[in-house]
Amino acid sequence: MFNITLIITTIVFIATHIVLFAFAYFYKSTGKRKAYYYPHNNALERIWTIIPALVLTVLVLMGFLTWRSIFYKIEDPNKKPLSIEVTSSQFNWDVRYPGADGVVGKKNYKLITSINGLGIDFTDKNTWDDQVVDEIVLPVNKPVRFILTSKDVLHSFYMPHFRVQLNTVPGMTSYFEFTPTITTEEMKVKTNDPSFKYLLLCAKICGTNHYNMQKPVRIVTEREYEEWVVKQGTYLTNDLRKVFKLPVLAEPAAKPAAADSTAKDTTANKSKLALKK
Repeated sequence: MFNITLIITTIVFIATHIVLFAFAYFYKSTGKRKAYYYPHNNALERIWTIIPALVLTVLVLMGFLTWRSIFYKIEDPNKKPLSIEVTSSQFNWDVRYPGADGVVGKKNYKLITSINGLGIDFTDKNTWDDQVVDEIVLPVNKPVRFILTSKDVLHSFYMPHFRVQLNTVPGMTSYFEFTPTITTEEMKVKTNDPSFKYLLLCAKICGTNHYNMQKPVRIVTEREYEEWVVKQGTYLTNDLRKVFKLPVLAEPAAKPAAADSTAKDTTANKSKLALKK
């Protein structure tokens, strides 16, 4: 769409400027002739109204179809994208992964409390294994579908390295799907920058700490992703389970204290002394 629009507007720009300068040259004032008064021509009015209208109609329809192809893709059951929910707020990004079931559970702004900051609806069992993370980690060459929402004001989900930018709007859910193709480690080599990072930023001036609203993004191999994701904690903690009257999980058993090797050595030494006597 960018290329088509650029080609059409470039042709029109060059053609109209040739005509503009040609008329200025051929019809410049010489002091020997009088300008012809020509206030209106219906045929010309129709031509420069109908032709631009047709061109713009085609461009708008193509843009609409292109937009739908990006944002409303027909899901391939054999190649489902990884769904990740990103919620913007002043001045933070909350990221929720779908857990083992591959489904991001429902939420409702009316359920937001001090302990349930995202308003997760725990009557939906798909929420029980959802995970929260401090960074966005994505497997390379795998489609990713971001589910974008906002808690307070208008923000903008902006990942400049991936040419991804979409507003997050309060009261509305937006979607964006793309496939990362270069890992973070490969980009470090490609850019000759050992400290290179992909970043998620906010492209709206959303308040005083707008500049600080960012989240690191890492693109890794599928194996590295699988190893990373199993270590992430779930949003549903035991505190939330108690509030919502859900079964409380047993806390991990504490590791047994290491035996006192000093005491063993002392006993052994005493035994040796006793034998010598």
